[in-house]
Amino acid sequence: MRKFNTHSLIALIAIFSTTVAAEESTTTQQKSRQVQTVTDILERPGVLTPKGSFVLDSSLTYTQNSSNTVSVVGYTVLPSLIVGLIRASDIDRTTLTFGLTGRYGITNRLEVEARIPWVYRNDSISERDINGPSNSPTTKTIEGNDLGDIEAAFKYQFNMLEAPYWIGSLRFKSTTGSSPYEVPIDSTNDFKELPTGSGFPSIEPGVTMIMPLDPAVLFLNASYIWNIKDDVSIQIPATDEAPSTQVNTIDLGDTISLGAGMGFAVNPRFSFSIGLNHKTILKSKVNGGYPDDAKLLQLDTISFGANYAVNRETTINVGAAAGLTADAPDFQLTVRIPYTLK
Repeated sequence: MRKFNTHSLIALIAIFSTTVAAEESTTTQQKSRQVQTVTDILERPGVLTPKGSFVLDSSLTYTQNSSNTVSVVGYTVLPSLIVGLIRASDIDRTTLTFGLTGRYGITNRLEVEARIPWVYRNDSISERDINGPSNSPTTKTIEGNDLGDIEAAFKYQFNMLEAPYWIGSLRFKSTTGSSPYEVPIDSTNDFKELPTGSGFPSIEPGVTMIMPLDPAVLFLNASYIWNIKDDVSIQIPATDEAPSTQVNTIDLGDTISLGAGMGFAVNPRFSFSIGLNHKTILKSKVNGGYPDDAKLLQLDTISFGANYAVNRETTINVGAAAGLTADAPDFQLTVRIPYTLK
């Protein structure tokens, strides 16, 4: 049996209590205390929520993303001569998410989890016609706030004594948030208010490997998000007052996620972690085929986190993530306060 001491245990807690990459961590909190003996370690139920314990985890996440695009409406006479309208746009997207997560240990190996998010979104769009009659930009702001997509999950720890430790998970995401196909749109097909959900249910199986290497703990994780296709009604602006409605079968692109990182315990109360995460979002299908504008998305992020144990029941976790690719969010900051009830 592989043994590890106090610092490895605290580092393990850091991994399971820090936000990693552009998504919020949903692993459990342990009571932070100093382990005295190897026997004490073995008597601990594992890395998930102990049997009969309940963890209430409140979180606030700030996400910022910006993009600059240049679109051309016209045609090319020569490689260097364009006839038509050249439009430059600058979009700043801000999202605030307040989450309330509950975790309960059914057994020492099995825990259940439910998460309820409330989402506020704000998009500021500035557009300017470069070769138009006026160079002054036009700016509009679109907002949206509502309940997000509620999630439920199960986690199971396969082995308890021998390292590395393997944990399997199964997550289900609902469609309680407002769908992009339900919110009102204007005559230019732009949102009048922003959606707070994806509009599609999804199932996400995943696996995590944890290897204690005193005084650090290494972790690897992989998951696959399967978005369930559905029929949606899309309003198409028409010349008359009543817009036409078209029903399409949309299969949102699935997501392959891979992550790795390390947690390190500075002392029994404070620890930090660093991680890398990669996501590949596959092309979406409409009515069984790929639309012309469908593309494969690659999202890479690097994350840093810190965990401070206030007492045995409460910890404060702060995590920051930065995007490394054009499709990833520019910056994300998360503050979490898990509280353990026994």
